[in-house]
Amino acid sequence: MPAFGFVADDLTGAADVLAQAHRYGLEAALVIGDAPLPMDTDVVGFAGPARSLAGAAFDNLVTRDLAGIAALNLDVLLYKVCSTFDSSTTVGSIGRGIQLLHEQFPLHGPIPVVPAQPAFGRYTAFSNHYATHAGKVYRLDRHPVMSRHPSTPMAEADLRQVLAEQLGDGQTPGAIHLPAYEDGTFKDAWADRRREPGAQAFVVDAVDEHHMDAVAEALTREEHGHGPSIVVGSGGIMAALARSISDQTPRISGPQKPSGPVLAVSASASSTTAEQITDAISHGWEDVPVPAELLQGDDAALVAALDARVSTALNAGRNVVVHTTRGATDPRYGASTPVEAGYIGSLIGGIASRAATAGLTRDIAVCGGDTSSHALIAMGVQQLRVADQFVTAGPILHADAASAVGNCRLLLKGGQVGPTDILRRFAGQNPS
Repeated sequence: MPAFGFVADDLTGAADVLAQAHRYGLEAALVIGDAPLPMDTDVVGFAGPARSLAGAAFDNLVTRDLAGIAALNLDVLLYKVCSTFDSSTTVGSIGRGIQLLHEQFPLHGPIPVVPAQPAFGRYTAFSNHYATHAGKVYRLDRHPVMSRHPSTPMAEADLRQVLAEQLGDGQTPGAIHLPAYEDGTFKDAWADRRREPGAQAFVVDAVDEHHMDAVAEALTREEHGHGPSIVVGSGGIMAALARSISDQTPRISGPQKPSGPVLAVSASASSTTAEQITDAISHGWEDVPVPAELLQGDDAALVAALDARVSTALNAGRNVVVHTTRGATDPRYGASTPVEAGYIGSLIGGIASRAATAGLTRDIAVCGGDTSSHALIAMGVQQLRVADQFVTAGPILHADAASAVGNCRLLLKGGQVGPTDILRRFAGQNPS
């Protein structure tokens, strides 16, 4: 029976939850859609495209998944959000997610919000959130990527202010700040925040793993008698929870060994992903750009032409990268935004699905957090588990056998995830 459960607002983030559990020896699985939850795991949860949804579509998806997870007798429930907290009052609203958590678990009280993931360069200090980029740490509202996110640009770094706007109740959430860890007041501060009348949430600082472990201890020692302890956070929380019940040495990744040519499909506008695509192409990967016309609407002839290019290259034994943009400065991006994430995800997922079904590849990388769930849905995936550790927040996965990619090695890579040579590493070209 699972001890920990999660509901994730995108698929690449959910893959990170699996990776953190697997790293410390726990069995973990996620399901997509309304597939039944497996019970032969320590960690289990739902992943869907909530981060790219708004309004009734967001509410219906999150409510369904919370109802499904509520049926389990969990110790802790993680509402998994991106470690860069990208969301808005309308799209992928974390505040709205918190409101829906309270609707499902009305007796819980204020919910801690802990998006820090120190091992991944995500830090919260005095409620302001920070993230690394190109080896430097930036405040969220000055981050070169997140301040210009295509659908949810972050103009505010103080998470209390972000949540106050999204919760819309006129209150600024409370917080637990860094000194509480050092002066011995953390446990009392946690108890006080959890009992605060009328509050929906509070922000918790963390800049190292000791802080994360203190949060995990606070979550696991709570005794509600009316459901699990609930936390809103990132893969950093799952890593700390896994450490709290595991005595295993953390697993590390080894060199990757593809069975043949690799296919990468990307809908990420991140500059990080753009650099990774450029690196792959500069080392001989077949460059297959999706034409701007296809980004603006379905065209069967253009899709067939893309499939033919992919098929020809894979049959010749070449690795292939199909992309809808190479960064936010790509002319296709400017000409086609805003692009509906469901359509783009289904487009790239369909390309990968057909290539796998035809036996052209058994090694597939999907790049882009907002579109990954839609891509996997197009592939018919209902369940994912970790096959191997790889890069931080990007494990190697395998899907259920009934899906089009059931016999494939899968990498789901969020926009900001991974080193420049990640695609070549996945293809076994650069084992460093």
